[in-house]
Amino acid sequence: MLKRFFLLCSGADLDLLQKCANGEQNKYAGIGATVFFTALMATIASAYALYTVFDNMYTSVFFGIVWGLLIFNLDRFIVSTIKKSESKRKELIQVLPRLLLAMIIAIVISKPLELKIFEKEIN
Repeated sequence: MLKRFFLLCSGADLDLLQKCANGEQNKYAGIGATVFFTALMATIASAYALYTVFDNMYTSVFFGIVWGLLIFNLDRFIVSTIKKSESKRKELIQVLPRLLLAMIIAIVISKPLELKIFEKEIN
């Protein structure tokens, strides 16, 4: 059941994967888990960051979930549309939006944590 959920998160064709070897299914389940946990971490980080700004738990959790769903959908779309090609240049062009998104997510996740860790020094 968890594997099927992660396969859904990866954006893979489930009918096609049922015909494939278990190794291929595990690979796509791993991709789906990465997409899911990236969105989960983005949700937690943004909810915490918004809580430090608004000091209202309900507002920060709501917008944290919205941000997490946005990251989930963008990441799932990018992962599911990357295709192998003969040219390394075409593959690099396909990967660039994912790298840009990864940098944005990294900043959103790390900044609130960084501010909390160095809170005493900042104050």
